[in-house]
Amino acid sequence: MDNQFEQVRDIWVNAFFTGNYEVLARYEDEHFKVIYEKEGITEGSATRYEKIADAVKNGVWKPQKPNVQSEEYEFDEDNTHCKVIIELEADGTLIEEQWAFYDEWKIIELKFCKTKHAKHH
Repeated sequence: MDNQFEQVRDIWVNAFFTGNYEVLARYEDEHFKVIYEKEGITEGSATRYEKIADAVKNGVWKPQKPNVQSEEYEFDEDNTHCKVIIELEADGTLIEEQWAFYDEWKIIELKFCKTKHAKHH
């Protein structure tokens, strides 16, 4: 796996759990969106950063780190795109991250999938 990708992703994940929206903004593409499939909601960056900032200020930003059952990394041929598929232990929920490399790695989409996907064996 791309070492630079791994470092950037770790920084982004840590920034999310600590509510550091300035760091999130640095590693999120300008068109970054969060998709909640089940609820049919798509959230853009601007409103998201405001919500995080308010929650941090009010001491209520406390996202729980989920127990991850598996993580798969799918890079394209030229290593400029990566899809990360995370399966959670508790209920098998899938989370997909879409990353792209231009001058540096940035996340372009975070999707909380409606249902778990069937495993391909």
